[in-house]
Amino acid sequence: MKKILAMILSVMMLMSFAACGGEQPAKLEGVEAPVDILTTVWESYEEENKFFAMGGDWDTMVDNAPGAVTNEEFMISSLVCGGDATAMVESSASLLHAMNANTFTAGAFQLKEGSDKAAFADAMKANLNGNQWMCGFPEKMLIASLTDEYVVVAFGAADLIDTFNTKLTAAFDVTEVLTNEALAV
Repeated sequence: MKKILAMILSVMMLMSFAACGGEQPAKLEGVEAPVDILTTVWESYEEENKFFAMGGDWDTMVDNAPGAVTNEEFMISSLVCGGDATAMVESSASLLHAMNANTFTAGAFQLKEGSDKAAFADAMKANLNGNQWMCGFPEKMLIASLTDEYVVVAFGAADLIDTFNTKLTAAFDVTEVLTNEALAV
């Protein structure tokens, strides 16, 4: 009888641990901020596949590396994160082609608690398809989530977006591609 009671208590204890663990949001190992996502991906590129890049924003620009975005106007104008999407963002980071941002731009966004990643993705897709582009037209967009907390958006030349998608999904096995398609003309 004692063995049966001990077994029942053990099972109940395991079930309570599983229930508690299920309430915790998934976290990305090694990611404390959006810039960590872009840095991990960029560092996985072979030297011959890298292009001259810059990251950050007008106030915090860095060469050949991703950087944190602290300027909301930069986030809106350069990462095309305006309208409904802006209100959902806690923090962000960027990596841009240094010669022409329409050739390649990637933004990593940490969403505010309670924000819906699908709604953010839909807003970003509408922003990108509705944007008035200058100095060339990006061919393709990629929107991917890495848990409910982080969303990565990239747009530019199709071959650069395809390479970025390959590197992103290899770096983070939790990547869920939400959109990978040509931009509307």
